[in-house]
Amino acid sequence: MNRGQDASFKALSAHKRPHDGRTPCATYRWQFHKDFGFRDAARHVSYLADLGISHCYASPYLKAHAGSNHGYDIVDHAHVNPEVGTKAEREAFMEALRTHGLYQILDVVPNHMRVDDPENRLWWDVLAFGHRSRFAHYFDIDWVTPERPYEDKLVIPILGGPYGEVLESGDIVLDFDAGRGGFIVRYYDHLLPLSPKTHPQLLAEVAQSLEGLGPDDEAISREISDLIALFERAGGGAADGARLAEAAGLVAEGAARMGAWVAGHTRCAVALERVLARYNGGEGEGAHRYDALHALLEQQSYRLTFWRVAGYEINYRRFFDINELAALRMEDPEVFAATHDLIGRWIAAGDVAGLRIDHPDGLRDPRGYCARLQDWARERQGSRSATSIEGNPYPLYVVVEKILGADESLPVDWAVNGTTGYDFTRLVSGVLVDADGKAGIDAAYEAFVGAPDDYQGLLYECKALIMHTTLGSEIHALGLALDRIAERDRRTRDLTLSAQRTALFEIVACFPVYRTYVTADGVSAADRAVIDAACAQAKGRNPLVESAAVDFICDLLRLEGLDGRAPEERQEILEFVAAFQQYTSPVMAKGLEDTLFYRYNRLVSLNEVGGDPSRFALSLNDFHKANSERLRYYPETLLATSTHDSKRSEDVRARLHVLSEIPQSWGEHSLWLKACHAAFKGQDGAAPSVRDEYLLYQTLIGIWPLTDTPEAWGGMRERLKDYALKAAREAKGETSWVRPVSEYEDALTAFVDAVTDWTRNGETLAALAAFVAPIARTGLMTALSQVALKLTVPGIPDFYQGTELWDFHLVDPDNRGPVDYGLRARMLAEVARFDEEDAAGRAALLGAWLVRPEDGYVKLHLTRCLLHVRRAYPRLFAEGRYEPLEAQGPHARHLVGFARRFEDVTVLVVVPRHYWALTQGGRRLPLGRAVWDETRLSLPAGVAASSWRDVLTGERVASHGPHAGSLEVAAALARFPIAVLIASGAAAAAMDEGL
Repeated sequence: MNRGQDASFKALSAHKRPHDGRTPCATYRWQFHKDFGFRDAARHVSYLADLGISHCYASPYLKAHAGSNHGYDIVDHAHVNPEVGTKAEREAFMEALRTHGLYQILDVVPNHMRVDDPENRLWWDVLAFGHRSRFAHYFDIDWVTPERPYEDKLVIPILGGPYGEVLESGDIVLDFDAGRGGFIVRYYDHLLPLSPKTHPQLLAEVAQSLEGLGPDDEAISREISDLIALFERAGGGAADGARLAEAAGLVAEGAARMGAWVAGHTRCAVALERVLARYNGGEGEGAHRYDALHALLEQQSYRLTFWRVAGYEINYRRFFDINELAALRMEDPEVFAATHDLIGRWIAAGDVAGLRIDHPDGLRDPRGYCARLQDWARERQGSRSATSIEGNPYPLYVVVEKILGADESLPVDWAVNGTTGYDFTRLVSGVLVDADGKAGIDAAYEAFVGAPDDYQGLLYECKALIMHTTLGSEIHALGLALDRIAERDRRTRDLTLSAQRTALFEIVACFPVYRTYVTADGVSAADRAVIDAACAQAKGRNPLVESAAVDFICDLLRLEGLDGRAPEERQEILEFVAAFQQYTSPVMAKGLEDTLFYRYNRLVSLNEVGGDPSRFALSLNDFHKANSERLRYYPETLLATSTHDSKRSEDVRARLHVLSEIPQSWGEHSLWLKACHAAFKGQDGAAPSVRDEYLLYQTLIGIWPLTDTPEAWGGMRERLKDYALKAAREAKGETSWVRPVSEYEDALTAFVDAVTDWTRNGETLAALAAFVAPIARTGLMTALSQVALKLTVPGIPDFYQGTELWDFHLVDPDNRGPVDYGLRARMLAEVARFDEEDAAGRAALLGAWLVRPEDGYVKLHLTRCLLHVRRAYPRLFAEGRYEPLEAQGPHARHLVGFARRFEDVTVLVVVPRHYWALTQGGRRLPLGRAVWDETRLSLPAGVAASSWRDVLTGERVASHGPHAGSLEVAAALARFPIAVLIASGAAAAAMDEGL
């Protein structure tokens, strides 16, 4: 676009929706941490504005665990993370957003908190007071633990070995810290409070120790007596909220007074050290030296255990299998209010225009949470509520990190604007993968690994593995709850606990989606279908499962006969169903995303969060259908191609999609690589496994540097080694995070070192470089198509930090490194020159950018142009009709074409795919008649325009000619691989004048 074009866009006020900041035009994700804080963000806001972004999409920045690089391990909801910046710095960032007309979407973490951190005052209080704590109901804790000898205790799995061994090694230490409540337990970096009930015992021992150290000191004696009485009051009494708050205050007062007399009296300090030494093994002989400390620990509200115990006996709900993240009971109004207060004040002040909800499937009732969130936002916005603005059904823009199955839709009754976009990642990958390559890719995979894979069977195995290991405690608790329900009914009481556990295990393993959303309000048809399918498959898969037990569970999950139950039974069933639903989600996530995606490596560009790698490609009709449904139900959902959780970046995936276009060549080269590198696998040839090796070669191709420099290559080698080790542990086959196998891991690392060493493997690497080069070049074109689709189909395009240029990162932590915004700002200024050039100058710039696409200017130009078009035509892209266009001619299968229409404005989008054949393996650009021949694209019905303007080239494209009602693709794609053509009433004339 030149200035004439831009002026014409600005004149289209009739098409603009009032921009209250609630509904984004485009979002840009920033990861906040100690190395990128508010001050950094404020400096770069102008860059986002120039790029065309409307909303900064911020990672969580409430107070998190020290050193967190992501912010999801929150320890305090009432304060900003000091590592990200001060209150003043956050306000300066807000002012920078306002100055440049941008808004903020904030990532919210309602499901869990970090708990192995004394900065978490809520959990600290629970550890000190146990189930009597005023915050005990904040967390999802099963205090009653049948079949366990430690009822009413929290299981704290932090020890590096069995409790007895760790205790007797002296690694668990009794200590004193006045700032932490007095007496504490220290295990390396872990700190835990002592119950106030046990302080009197220790204080009495301090007093006794004082007697033999010098003259009597009545003042100290009285002070200790007073403190003993104070802690006795703190540790007893009723468990009402006011009394517990007073108790916590008494503990803080007592600790401060203890600290004062220890600091002020040398004799007291010596006496205290003597008592601590005795508990820490200073008296007695052998293992008996720790009897006193063991007895003291047995009196606490928690039980220290070996970390491996967590998978079987932990009794608080976690985020997945992460022991350090304890789940919150967000369904409790008090918990909701306490954890959302600060965010609510930001919303009331206009600092936050929308929220991204992390892991909603962990919540007891995601639908109810979202409804409460909107009501809460409406109260805080008051007269500023967006409900009065046309087209905004809710006061707050909200998207949820919901992972949808391939055949699953976001429920239409959730009070949200959509998902965070993983479903779009699956769709766009599916339409860019070449369906004709499936048989060849299958053959290549089978030839390499030696056997065909049963995807559903592997998924079942991976989920079963997770339930047997890291998430075993949860299904054990579910089984016990189920048995209690069965015992209440004479028709089911003869079902054994074993039969019920087996049936429950099979149903979860066969569950086809992350979870259902059954509540006391009823069961949706979609949820009923999911439950029925899982139960039917459970019966068919395991011949030993008892049908009656499956039927019993099926009825409970569907709430059959619930109304006929007594109130107590009814509540017990609802509790079971809620817990079941909160369990199936982490089992699916850990089994699928964090296990199967590293085992099933047919074409790893499909192994993405929200993806289903068993489905090789998506038909064009299905792609169009999905876009139309999105426009109908969730037109404001995010469209993501890279996120902080992506398994591999959008450009890595785009490059690997190309393998589907050359399956035979890929299969031959993969076997050739296997043969070339056999000597590097060691004497037994066991490492890497064939699956790990096949993944490694695809990954190597995916991240092969665009620039052949020592720095780029060296960095890639280290990243590849780190990834190979992580991938092997995630696969949980030859090694794992829980039980690392050093022999395999060392051999794997040595193999990657040897394979990527130009001195040892130079001849093979040179040949591989020749194979990768045309794939990489073709992949850049595929990546451009991916960007174009994201920016033009219904929905809100989302960008992960730095991906406006080429990005070839892998899963975290690889994708969380620093972004060079200085470079991007300079390149953006260069790209913006396009607006000022005449036709010849624009053509010259496009030609230069396309000849060297690896520089990244071509991706930045495409991104900027389409973001500015979206900003100029907000209602067209927010509300405009979506009409698929039919392609005809010799290369029709290589086109994705559609129109967006709103009132008198029409946009035609022409996006190629499967570039390998079009470009002769990357040897030519996909431009003009030599490539497209007589391929045509039908025009939408009722469009009278015969001349269009391409916003990407600034040139006019005619649609008249020998084929009435169609557009010649050769003309539309004469200077740029993608075309976005605009025709409108007044706009077309204004654009003509400007050009």
